Amino acid sequence: MDSRPVPPAAPPGRRRESVARRSGLWLEILRMSLGALRANKLRSGLTVLGVIIGVTTVIGMVSLIQGLNRSMAQQIQSFGTNVIYIRKFKPQVFIGGFPDSLRRRPGFAPEDKDAILARCPAVRSVSAVNIADDPPPLRWRKKQTRPTFVLGTDDIYQETSGTGVERGRFFTAEEVRRRSPVCVLGQDTYKALFDRSDPLGQTVRVGRIGFTVIGVLETRGRFLGFNQDEMAIVPYTTVAKQFPSGAGSFLKRGEVVLNASALGPEAVGPAIAQITDVLRSRRGLRANQENNFAVITSDALLELYHQITGAFYFAMILIASIALLVGGIGVMNVMLISVTERTKEIGLRKALGARRGAILWQFLFEAMTVSGMGGAIGIALGLLIAKLVDLLTPLPSAAPLWSVIVAFGFSLAVGLFFGMYPAVRAASLDPVEALRFE
Repeated sequence: MDSRPVPPAAPPGRRRESVARRSGLWLEILRMSLGALRANKLRSGLTVLGVIIGVTTVIGMVSLIQGLNRSMAQQIQSFGTNVIYIRKFKPQVFIGGFPDSLRRRPGFAPEDKDAILARCPAVRSVSAVNIADDPPPLRWRKKQTRPTFVLGTDDIYQETSGTGVERGRFFTAEEVRRRSPVCVLGQDTYKALFDRSDPLGQTVRVGRIGFTVIGVLETRGRFLGFNQDEMAIVPYTTVAKQFPSGAGSFLKRGEVVLNASALGPEAVGPAIAQITDVLRSRRGLRANQENNFAVITSDALLELYHQITGAFYFAMILIASIALLVGGIGVMNVMLISVTERTKEIGLRKALGARRGAILWQFLFEAMTVSGMGGAIGIALGLLIAKLVDLLTPLPSAAPLWSVIVAFGFSLAVGLFFGMYPAVRAASLDPVEALRFE
């Protein structure tokens, strides 16, 4: 058993005095650091330019990308959480061109739609979709639109896409069957042609083909860069009849793609499995053969969008890293100059009893204060730029708190890292040699 006496604990009053002394030391170090920065305002300001540029880039880009992410999520939710997309291939970013193996995949026929409805109990409805190839502008009297997206579909499209009609009506199953020349206009197309006057019953021309306007869609906004309000929707049978290919870039004449609606969000998984089985059976695929089609949900669209924005994140990180590196080198150079200019001051302080740690932390505080000020200015500029873009353009912005914290933390880390060498050099000076320095 250890018989050595236990030293008595320091009385509470002495402990409080020690804490107060240390607090006073840190406040004194901070005061001296700020004083040194105020004495060299221009040099300090030029030093943080790199940090400001880097942090501004981070905050501005993150705000815009996060705003777009939220807008994208809201748009996809507007389609419905139980919508299933049946396509020739999964949407993705292709590097080096579109592969011929996917282009040659067979499309879908209206008979596939009927088979899915008949054999998939988890599916509520299915609509067929095709696209007119390179349609000319829409014309009405002397007014004309830009080349406008012409979408062919059926009377079920509203249920599988969340599309609503603001005025008039959508076309009927009978109009689809008869290949009627009727159309429903998007908001921007309607305004460009009719300038808010009543379009119902009017005839617009797509090239030489006349279509009777029977409705106007609700405002849809943009989706993956595509303006959903700048379009005309017609029966898919009419597209196949009137346009040269009636197919779109990835479809042959007579082919369509399909949109399905499950009975509910919980039925999406079973519906996908049932649709896959039906299509594999209709295409005669053996058990060891991969699907030559894709059955996807809105999650795949979000994944595609994240692939696109991932490139912007990479560019942002690259620009910010270069700017912060330049800013960090500037901080280190200025701090080395500061150490040289204040060599006698350091020697005098050490001769009067200043500890090495106090000298070290004084210069580290100065470096971190400089870079931290640059970070704060960069955050303010980044938020301002994002807000201006939000106000002056259709692009939304949203600055999450984590981006502000991370950006400011990185700016402090730059000062800590690049200020370490000058601080160690200052703390290592010999007081006698420092006092002799000229």
